[in-house]
Amino acid sequence: MESSKWIAQVFGKPDSESWEISVVREDNAHGRRSWGWFDSDKLLVSHNGGPCHWPLAPGLGDVMVGLAENLAKELNKKEGN
Repeated sequence: MESSKWIAQVFGKPDSESWEISVVREDNAHGRRSWGWFDSDKLLVSHNGGPCHWPLAPGLGDVMVGLAENLAKELNKKEGN
């Protein structure tokens, strides 16, 4: 059975107080609509939120989104998706 594809996902904006960048399986409905809930079908790349809000260096958010996109491509390639 073929695994569902991996996709990069972003909640919020990396230049805002709360955001999450992850790689999640396309068919993981709960992971795609929910913040958190990381497991073998949703992998955390980076996040900010909760009681602490840390500023990012300019452009770093785009770098992390690119990292998530590249990770999704590599995982799909490895699994033959």
